[in-house]
Amino acid sequence: MKTIIPTSLMFTSFLFIATLAHAQNKFAISATAAPFYGHSRAWGTLVLPAEDGSGTLVSQDWSSEASTLGYSVGLNGRYSINPKWSLATGFWFNQSRPKDGNYKGRSNNFAIPLFVNFQSSERKLSPYFSAGTLWNFRTTSRVNVPDVGTVIFKSDRGTRRIAPSVGAGMIYNFDSRLSLVAQPTFTYFIPPADINIRSYQIGLQMQVMLRL
Repeated sequence: MKTIIPTSLMFTSFLFIATLAHAQNKFAISATAAPFYGHSRAWGTLVLPAEDGSGTLVSQDWSSEASTLGYSVGLNGRYSINPKWSLATGFWFNQSRPKDGNYKGRSNNFAIPLFVNFQSSERKLSPYFSAGTLWNFRTTSRVNVPDVGTVIFKSDRGTRRIAPSVGAGMIYNFDSRLSLVAQPTFTYFIPPADINIRSYQIGLQMQVMLRL
């Protein structure tokens, strides 16, 4: 049952928006592409045997940092509440790789975005703001370990990561139906319970939007 929840949520969201849009002719679809830079820092305390071989256990603090480069691609549906406010959802695929060239690997996951958007005017070029969250799931990481080979890590099917996200940029209206949105974005990943990790992404989201 858990395996169909993300897909069911996505289609339910699209159906809800599409139903409203059909009645009021306010529906739009868009394709999204966004390169991003990510950074994570983790820390904790380990209990290890003492180096003197006495068998005594000692506590040792540790921390680790990593940076990644990646991209997101996906499709969105948008419903306009009025000329300035709108709601959007969709389905995205994300991939990232370590920024440090000494390490090889990649990480993939899917995400369902839920956003509220605001544009300040109906002019040809207008400021455009977004705020919402990403529901991330099905993460798969492949890491090449020297003398071992490729190691694959997969998140549990029930594991979800919520990531609040904001964006501020511009929308350019080519005509009454076709628009281009460009937004620098900031996304923060809420860590799982009892895990000391802080992760964020800075990206540049581009959308080509078609009003129906």
